[in-house]
Amino acid sequence: MTVELHRQLNETCEIKVLVGLINHFLDHANFFGIERQELLLHSGLTEKLLSDSNQCIALYYFEKIVAYTYTICNDPLIALSFFKKMDSTAYGVLGHLVPLSATLNKAIETLKEFQPLIGCIGDISLQVKSEIAYWKWKCRSSDQIFSRCANEYNLLWWVSLIHLVRNEDFSVLKAVHFTHSLPKPELQNYYDEFFGCPVHFDQKETALLLLPKSLNMPLKTGNAGLYDSVRLFASKLLEQQKTEQNFIQQVRSQIYLLLHHDRLSRENVAEQLGVTVRTLSRKLKLEQSSYSDVLDKVRFELAVNYLENYQHSILFIAKALGFYTSHSFISWFKLQTNLTPIQYRKNSNAKIVEV
Repeated sequence: MTVELHRQLNETCEIKVLVGLINHFLDHANFFGIERQELLLHSGLTEKLLSDSNQCIALYYFEKIVAYTYTICNDPLIALSFFKKMDSTAYGVLGHLVPLSATLNKAIETLKEFQPLIGCIGDISLQVKSEIAYWKWKCRSSDQIFSRCANEYNLLWWVSLIHLVRNEDFSVLKAVHFTHSLPKPELQNYYDEFFGCPVHFDQKETALLLLPKSLNMPLKTGNAGLYDSVRLFASKLLEQQKTEQNFIQQVRSQIYLLLHHDRLSRENVAEQLGVTVRTLSRKLKLEQSSYSDVLDKVRFELAVNYLENYQHSILFIAKALGFYTSHSFISWFKLQTNLTPIQYRKNSNAKIVEV
């Protein structure tokens, strides 16, 4: 298969990957003794294509980057080595959301539901038998080098989530399975030690083998309140991803994400979109909008959701929406509805009771 045909096939099948993951790899290219620009040149990527870390682009580019790095290093352990640079923020909002899950099973369900936010590289499934639960991953890439690296890196990320299970009585992870072969026999012990359990190659599935009772165990980082809050952001991003975004939608996406990271400002939104503040204003004006209008709509949408569906305090909601004080949030909300947030919540609850 030619490189061009391979690229067309990937794009036709809509196999995509989060730009943030590519940027994370490129930002640490010197870890492998390679310059970022060298990888960009070899893959055909430009900085402009990588300007929005929350968007997804064709997997073809990432495949070329990984394959080139693999060839230059001539090291079958690059996925394991690079995992030492692992940063969950490279996974965008999903990297923040999954660890907040109440249980391991909830984390897996969340990962399956919101996986499109980081692309469609592979498929996740969970098969529970009497003694073993198989947490499976099937990479969609037809590139053998990329598939191998993705399998190992992805399962290592999952192992890091398993380490969050609150347990001291037994080992949750029993074994790791890979469909690909062990690169060298002398590396078997290294794999076993790195994963912290027996690692088996040439298996019929790529999976983590767990004790079924561990699925319902709580995570050390579980936080119901924050989970609901971040999940709301993730849901909105996922919804927007399903439609082709105009510029207003792109700005909305950035506002949602930057609100969550407590980094919201007009300047930061413009920077994330790869434009100047002036260009941001001009492009929004062309779509008969403004930054303030988009921000108000996003805030109002989130505020209504919080007030109608959750019992968060007014101070919590104010901070979640980027207001410095609860008073400023209350004043703003009253301008939108002629009601204070408390009054709105009471009216909303009354309507629910009447229904």
